[in-house]
Amino acid sequence: MADDLMTRVYRVFDPAPLEADQDDLYVELDDVRGEAGVVPRLADRIRLSGEYTCQLLSGHHGSGKSTELKRLKGVLESGNKRFFVVYCEAKSDLDVNDVDFPEVLIAVVRQVAKQLQEHAGIKLKPGYFRDRFDRLKRFLGSDVDFETVGLAAGLLNISATIKSSPDARAEIRKALEPDMGNLLDAANDVIGEAILELRKKDHAGLVILVDDLDKIVLRPHEAARCSTAEYLFVHRQPQLSAFECHVVYTMPLSLAYSVQQGEIASRYGARVPVIPMTKIAHRPPNRKSYKPGFDRFREIIAARLRRASVEQEAVFETGKVRDRLVELSGGQPRELMILIREAIVGGTLPITDAAVDRAHAEGKRAYARQLSDEHAKIIDSVRSNGSLKRTQTNDALARELLDSRAVLQYVNDEEWYGVNPLISEPKPKARPKAKPKARKSK
Repeated sequence: MADDLMTRVYRVFDPAPLEADQDDLYVELDDVRGEAGVVPRLADRIRLSGEYTCQLLSGHHGSGKSTELKRLKGVLESGNKRFFVVYCEAKSDLDVNDVDFPEVLIAVVRQVAKQLQEHAGIKLKPGYFRDRFDRLKRFLGSDVDFETVGLAAGLLNISATIKSSPDARAEIRKALEPDMGNLLDAANDVIGEAILELRKKDHAGLVILVDDLDKIVLRPHEAARCSTAEYLFVHRQPQLSAFECHVVYTMPLSLAYSVQQGEIASRYGARVPVIPMTKIAHRPPNRKSYKPGFDRFREIIAARLRRASVEQEAVFETGKVRDRLVELSGGQPRELMILIREAIVGGTLPITDAAVDRAHAEGKRAYARQLSDEHAKIIDSVRSNGSLKRTQTNDALARELLDSRAVLQYVNDEEWYGVNPLISEPKPKARPKAKPKARKSK
């Protein structure tokens, strides 16, 4: 019986983004995040525009981007102007350590073909892709017969090869790059065919949501003298924006806070909305608990326990234990789930202070391994006043701290920053012992 309870509780605190059938677990955070209406704003640009839109969305890992994208999907699929929405988890097709536009194109077309066939009964013709990829057989290990398996399955073979083999990925890019204009035309032929069929089924059009590109590993690009993220979202913006339908991509937070942010806003026609963390404590140096945000995170926990049909007293030894986990999350919904799971494994229910200590220690060790002495000065400054002061010399370090969630961004009332509560505070320096006063000679 105890094992059954632990299993139910562990599973209900799944950190994965919420699905459409999990509305009972969704807790509105806009007002305590300070960034209100991200989903309505993205949806309005799509519904009101007379042209196809290409939008970006950014934020920390675990801030709720994927959940908000899935909410956007639900909004766009309802109402009088109803779109067909393709949600692409890019990491299922791409190696986030090495991403470029050719494989993004293949992943997008594959997901469009797959989801249209599965959810709308529309089977798209391979067209130009059949002829083009016949020339790539030597990289794929086997023939891709588009006529037999269809467009989605044929492209799956190619995506799997690109993802799993760095050597094949480089060769395929080299083969596709000179033909990129024709490949985009082929993709848009497929998309155009899809839109025609969708309109017969009373859809207003097609929207593609490309998640996970915010997770691409940031490293110097071999040829472009910039980061891989900047190369993809700035240098290859003409290609990313060339799909003849509405598209939304997630983008790394560090790029949204780089010197390129103005250029990105200009290229994509709007400033990039950023989903910040939920404010559960006031800005340093105050750092006292912020009740509205804290209460909302308690609601998140309560909603999960209702679904599992479990009382809070069976899961948390005291309300203080539950609140310690909320505090350690730093306002990160996903981190809250991970912390609760970490406190469960290797222990028993209800969760005790000792179990929270163990989860806290795991988090501290993880950050201790990834942070260097060069990061310490920036972290100390954020901890003392809530400001992230960036200069030419520390810009790369500051963006590393944002990407790793060592420093968390908040925008309530004003933009400010906090140190992740899982990072140990420096021990106060011991005061030097006072030298004994010399005795005066009589």
